Amino acid sequence: MIAALAAIAALAGCATPPPPDPAAKAPHCYKTNKGRVIACTSTPVPSLNADAEAKRFAPDPNALTVYVVRRNWGDGRNFVKVYPDGGPGIETLPDTMIRFKFKPGEHSIAFEFEGKRQSTTVQGRAGDVRFVRVDGTVWSWKSSYEWAQEPETEIRERALKARLVADVTVR
Repeated sequence: MIAALAAIAALAGCATPPPPDPAAKAPHCYKTNKGRVIACTSTPVPSLNADAEAKRFAPDPNALTVYVVRRNWGDGRNFVKVYPDGGPGIETLPDTMIRFKFKPGEHSIAFEFEGKRQSTTVQGRAGDVRFVRVDGTVWSWKSSYEWAQEPETEIRERALKARLVADVTVR
């Protein structure tokens, strides 16, 4: 009996999947609180190591660093593209963030959902770190997104719980 229990315990340990490689780049999947995958990014995202480094929120002495955070209790599985200074769109999912490194000055960041584009302006000097948030609410009859109006300290706290899906230098 003891041998059988030991064998079962050993086999259970073998059935546990290995932890993800923290240096690997792979698509990011948004999951329900029960672990069911609902949507995945179409391209690989920065590694878990890069995610941890980004969450230090260290200033870059040569750039204005801007975090665009998408984290809200009512957000759904929708893809929302974020555009820095009119550049190419970067797809986001709920509980994700993007880190942009801009030249010092004023910059426009827009997002688009269902053909509607909304933008905000961020300005700063080299070494500054800024936070903005896309606030999404999804109901069975309607989804809406807008720029959140809340203090950067609160957005920073949300960023700690979000996954880095893009790390972009815009020059």
